[in-house]
Amino acid sequence: MATMDLIEFFDDAGDIMVAKIPYEGSGEFRLGCQLIVQESQVAVFYRDGQALDGFLPGRHTLSTQNLPMLGRIIGAPFGGKSPFRAYVYFVAMKAFVNLGWGTQAPVLFRDTDFRMISLRGHGAFSIRIANPRTFLNTLVGTRGMETTFALEEFFRSVIISRLNETLGSVMKSILDLPTHYNTIALRTKEAVAVDFEQYGIQLVDLLVQAITPPPEVQEMINRASGVAAQDAEKYGAIAAADAMRDVARNPGGIAGEGMGAGLGLALGFGMAQRIAHGSGAPYMQTGGTPSSATGGPEKERLSPADLRGRLKELKDLKDEGLIEEQDYEEQKKKLLTMM
Repeated sequence: MATMDLIEFFDDAGDIMVAKIPYEGSGEFRLGCQLIVQESQVAVFYRDGQALDGFLPGRHTLSTQNLPMLGRIIGAPFGGKSPFRAYVYFVAMKAFVNLGWGTQAPVLFRDTDFRMISLRGHGAFSIRIANPRTFLNTLVGTRGMETTFALEEFFRSVIISRLNETLGSVMKSILDLPTHYNTIALRTKEAVAVDFEQYGIQLVDLLVQAITPPPEVQEMINRASGVAAQDAEKYGAIAAADAMRDVARNPGGIAGEGMGAGLGLALGFGMAQRIAHGSGAPYMQTGGTPSSATGGPEKERLSPADLRGRLKELKDLKDEGLIEEQDYEEQKKKLLTMM
């Protein structure tokens, strides 16, 4: 291998954190050769895995004066001119901004309302290498992370780990998420900053852009928010009908569960009838009929506009799968007799 007389590294794209020369193994250098360090770089010489000396931006002529440790290693048999085997790391000192992070696989969160659910999150972060020797000795030398891709993957794993811990300590349910977003971002940033410092990395900024539940949970939240905003009582009725449907699909179980299923069916149909009839209280019939003040049965009469509205609500329940076709037809007939 030829002896290197000029040592330098250019990064036109500006996205390389660390570069090694030569790329593999070690190379032959000679005292008196030129070392050029670009702005926002530092160069650190290594020999046999040991850091020798570092150089700041500028042109340097290698000598025993600026490489005193190396001078003691190679000795004077060749008048200080002998080639020596070593390698150089060029470390970028600039800030690397707008690096993305995200959960490749969902993280589990114990939710008080939805039990165990899977959450995804993503955001951005910015870093700079504050201590090149610590960075080289811990991540590059010890862990063998010499590519920008490997380093970014490691940083992302730290962020996701800390985010998962922060979620559990800050909130109990994802329904509380909007009020805790800033707290989650701040605490995650503080925890990640401490982790990065031990590797000689300064966390410049960290943003949590979104934390999202699974689509089916988000649909439930959206539905609850929209319906509850319009009519809280209607939302309660739909929720009860949902429970009725789930219980009806699983009729098996122990005796207590069977009683619960019967009660769930009764309540569910009562809520559905409540929406269809537009009454202000749960509608459960136990053998009698509502009576007027005179003691006789009183039949409710509907105007064409009221009838049209209740038929539409009933059809919406059927279309959403909250009541069966047979129940829909029965209730439709009842409503038509109320004209």
